[in-house]
Amino acid sequence: MNGKTRGRLAVMAALLAAGALGRSVAGAEEIVSLGKEHVVCEGFMGFGAEWDSAAYNALGVTDEDFAVIAERVRWMRLPVVRTMMLTRWCYRGEDGFDWDNPDMRALYRQLDLCQQQGITVLLTDWGCESWTKVPGIENMVDPKYAEAIGTYMDYLVNERAYSCIKYFILVNEPNYEVGDFDRWKQGVLNVAAVFKRRGLDRHFGFAGSDHSNAPAWHEDAVRQLRDTLGAYDVHSYANDAQVRPGKLEAFFANQWQFARDNDPNAKRKPCIVGEAGMNDGARHPGANDNIDSFEYGLFMADYAVQAARAGSAAVCAWQLDDNGHEGFTWGMWKDKKNGLGLRPWFYVWSLLSRYFPRDATIYRPPESSPDWRIVIGAGPAGSDGKPEGWTFCLVNRGDAEVQTRVKVPDDAKRTLTRYVYSADARPTGDSGFPEPSEKTAVDLGGPLALRCPPRSVVLATTLPW
Repeated sequence: MNGKTRGRLAVMAALLAAGALGRSVAGAEEIVSLGKEHVVCEGFMGFGAEWDSAAYNALGVTDEDFAVIAERVRWMRLPVVRTMMLTRWCYRGEDGFDWDNPDMRALYRQLDLCQQQGITVLLTDWGCESWTKVPGIENMVDPKYAEAIGTYMDYLVNERAYSCIKYFILVNEPNYEVGDFDRWKQGVLNVAAVFKRRGLDRHFGFAGSDHSNAPAWHEDAVRQLRDTLGAYDVHSYANDAQVRPGKLEAFFANQWQFARDNDPNAKRKPCIVGEAGMNDGARHPGANDNIDSFEYGLFMADYAVQAARAGSAAVCAWQLDDNGHEGFTWGMWKDKKNGLGLRPWFYVWSLLSRYFPRDATIYRPPESSPDWRIVIGAGPAGSDGKPEGWTFCLVNRGDAEVQTRVKVPDDAKRTLTRYVYSADARPTGDSGFPEPSEKTAVDLGGPLALRCPPRSVVLATTLPW
């Protein structure tokens, strides 16, 4: 008996002992039969990214360069972005507002594409108290800060008609930028009051707390700002010691459960991972030494699957590209001076972005081992009310191939397109975009067999694009 066989028998023994995998048995393999009890999110917003324009001018990103970036965004079908805004880009203190300057034009170029592509934007004002200082504004609770934000949001939403802006976030990681919860809370209430007075609250929601490494900040925000916040978002740069054994899922599940336990309206509010990344190898804020490695992509796929299984409505990777912040190396591709070269982790994140579309329903099937993860997406719904397709993502962190069988509540005959991300093979086309490893005709009326090689990611989809 070889090691692979012994491994499979051990897994099956554990499954049978725990009753972990489902409702019916076919031969020696148990079948995962998806039902409503496995649904963790309806109206999924998507796997997106932080997309900032802050250094696009300094790095000389031309319209020609932007066309390359736009092609990638379109291929990804990028569903959601968290986007940086600085009040000082447009507010000049006593000199009033300047809507036509390089910083604002870079932002408009980005928002124009988001508007065209139907990308949900979480616009984030990064603050006014540190390097973010604004002329003529003292601090978070200065009424002029709230009025300035109200003015530029009015301009973006009503004058420039950016309906893609669905949520506003006040201050990036306020536990670091502000450091005082009461002062930040008062700033939130000030801005919310201005939005209401101007009627802007009818156009977009308020999200928060946007904390990083401060769960108590999130808890205080839920308790004290639940009537103001229409979505909850948190940041997490995780270590592989947490992700590899599958513990990240519990972290996010606990954050979202706290909101549901303490906000009677939380079930109607999306829970969002506003920044997602690896902490191992990080030199905050500017770089991660692992960013160019195959392992970074494996880690990020694992992170994404666990966050989705926890019921997150969106996961925004930090960050889309290195042009966002000068000298930063966190992107799916490099900056202009480095040729906009794609990194390995673009492969997996672009597939997640493309094939877990907006308004999908996310299923959390049971798992049998800490060595592998699975998440399943259905939809969006077609004109007949049935899912346009199904997407299955398996992440195998172990040394043996994973095999499982899944029965979905569908009976359509489809083509299953399978992509594989591994150290040895991740086929791409001329533009560097992922190419399928295989295509197979399947009948969703019967169990669907899925497999994933060791230390690999497999994304299989019946979506028709």
